[in-house]
Amino acid sequence: MKFVDLTQAFYAGLKPYDADWYPRFRIETVMRPEDDPNGTTRTFTKHEIFPHNATHIESALHFFPSGQAIAEVPLETLVGPAMVADLSHKGDLEPITAEDLERAVGDLECAGKRILIRTDYVDRCWGRDDFWEKPPYLTPSAARWIVDRKILLMGLDCLTERPGDRNSPVHIELLRADIPIVEYLRNMGSLSSREVFLVALPLRIEGVEASAARVIAVEGLDCGG
Repeated sequence: MKFVDLTQAFYAGLKPYDADWYPRFRIETVMRPEDDPNGTTRTFTKHEIFPHNATHIESALHFFPSGQAIAEVPLETLVGPAMVADLSHKGDLEPITAEDLERAVGDLECAGKRILIRTDYVDRCWGRDDFWEKPPYLTPSAARWIVDRKILLMGLDCLTERPGDRNSPVHIELLRADIPIVEYLRNMGSLSSREVFLVALPLRIEGVEASAARVIAVEGLDCGG
């Protein structure tokens, strides 16, 4: 078996989305080894995590006030076989359409599986000032394609919406159908298979719309369903 980490890490100095209201990720050291009153050289840190800053999973509550919170997403949705749609040929600001996904998935059975959309954009451009201005992005037709094929979860390494689109049609289409969205994946170029076993687990926090997640793909398992 081969384990591939698809997680974009949180780290000190992580560059957030350029908006005044957008929180930063922060680490505060609460206790250093030299300050440990017990003399056991412990380290304690406090993390201020705004999950949308790096790899995270969003549930329906993100756009629907009575929607599914992240802790309510079934494990059966978050863990299982996933298809890899290789769209790494997509360039800056290129849309990803239903036809693109159809071609990339080919003859694979979709229903009851998850889809990972690979563009390598995070690997190429993460941390750049113009990161949010020029990514490949999903179109509403791609979102409808995912819903129509009864796919359980969608993950991607570009942006979900076209930059500047405040209506968020892709989020709304997917989350209305209780299809979680895993944003800011990375390292999909290390995958050699069209199908993998996906483990995408958010922190179990009650009553929230999203959570930071560790996302891994396992190759060499039976991914038939």
